[in-house]
Amino acid sequence: MMTPATIQLIRLVFDESPRIPPVLFDQDGLSWILDSGLGPLLWHLLERYPERIPPGHAEYVKAANLSAYMLSSETFDRLNEMLDRAANIGCQVTLLKGVSVAQQWYPERHWRPMRDIDVLVNARDQPRFEKQLVELGYRQKSNYPPEFYVSHQHSMPFSHPIKNCWVEVHTALFRADTPAGQISAFKADVLRKVQTVVAGHAPGNVWRLSDELQLVYTAVHWATQLTLVGGIIPILDSLLILRKSRDRLDWDWILEACRNNTAARHLWLMLSYLERHGLYDIPRDIRHGLRNGRRVIGSIGQKMLHQIIDENMAARRQERLFNSDAMITVQWDTLLSDSAPIHKLLMQLPWRMLFPPRETGRYHPARHWRRLKNFLTRTLE
Repeated sequence: MMTPATIQLIRLVFDESPRIPPVLFDQDGLSWILDSGLGPLLWHLLERYPERIPPGHAEYVKAANLSAYMLSSETFDRLNEMLDRAANIGCQVTLLKGVSVAQQWYPERHWRPMRDIDVLVNARDQPRFEKQLVELGYRQKSNYPPEFYVSHQHSMPFSHPIKNCWVEVHTALFRADTPAGQISAFKADVLRKVQTVVAGHAPGNVWRLSDELQLVYTAVHWATQLTLVGGIIPILDSLLILRKSRDRLDWDWILEACRNNTAARHLWLMLSYLERHGLYDIPRDIRHGLRNGRRVIGSIGQKMLHQIIDENMAARRQERLFNSDAMITVQWDTLLSDSAPIHKLLMQLPWRMLFPPRETGRYHPARHWRRLKNFLTRTLE
């Protein structure tokens, strides 16, 4: 089994006694590491082993690290502005995703790439908090109409025209009408019980998800919304949570949350992928506790999902038959669905690959018009 470049990098940075190869990565591996947002980790490694990459690439890696540092600093400056405003109006804010895990689990917060700022507020506080964002110069902007966000987990995203910063204000972790939104651990009344206080943002306290909830949420969010470029980042998030909170994780709480099959499937896929590459050993009682998730995915489905991660998230995708974004999404969603494994493999997957769901856009007239136009253009050139 070939180990993808991003997994090799994670091992070399976070293992206590890594085996350093003579040459760390080839050109394609280096490129994908940088595209995935892991430039700071690579720079950390190259500071110790500068001779281990092809000549001429060190400056690109150094630039990626510096860019990530500056972007991270600006992001947290913007976050602190919002938190100060929230404290002044008595609005409780819970940090989500990158702005939370970057500070809590990463050795340096700029090691964790972020596309935007995600925060969770109580629905009754949302209008007051968003008013503060408007006063700070943010404006709502989206390609989707306002109606799309009526039942969404967050309102229309806010963007700052000068500061190049995006903010998503959540009132829930997932839409209520989705399988993930039905997980009892993600309900608002449960969230209030498991959040923990974070100090250091005067004049008020800021909150983040508990370690247990953060682990389950990371796995479910990652598996629910397939992301190829950058999809390795939630895997690294989960690894750091597991390693750094190993002695205090309440697995009884986690397994209770994973009585829901959606949570069980998604957490099992995350843990089994880490185990596949020797990054985490799943304890026997945890393996038993997630048996429902294992059973629904199935051994063949698990191997196929691991291969999708290896070939499309952890490494740059190689073009071949049935390997477009749409086809990968069809495979991913089908293999992670709640149907019996044999039914998924023999019935659903072949059918959906031949006749993809409407959302893929494969049969949309606009797609065929673009293809015809491109063909005519190439023919007439």
